[in-house]
Amino acid sequence: MSTVLENLKTSNSYGKRLHVKGASEIVMGCCSHYLDLDGNVKDLTDEMKCNLENVITEYAKGALRTICFGYKDLLPNECGPEHDQP
Repeated sequence: MSTVLENLKTSNSYGKRLHVKGASEIVMGCCSHYLDLDGNVKDLTDEMKCNLENVITEYAKGALRTICFGYKDLLPNECGPEHDQP
């Protein structure tokens, strides 16, 4: 599931951000960065991705599901004028 929020302070002056939630392995597969415990943006290295995949796997072994949240600061006309195109 995803939604676009407007009038936000983003990394650009456009002020629109796409928020996504879904299965951890799918959302994480689209990510290049993550937020650390202090809210700082960090590169999603292969080592960190492996650590996260291990956590997801361990939870799954215990019949637990995980969910992942992601965001992207949009640019004008990205994904179409209404931001509703793939």
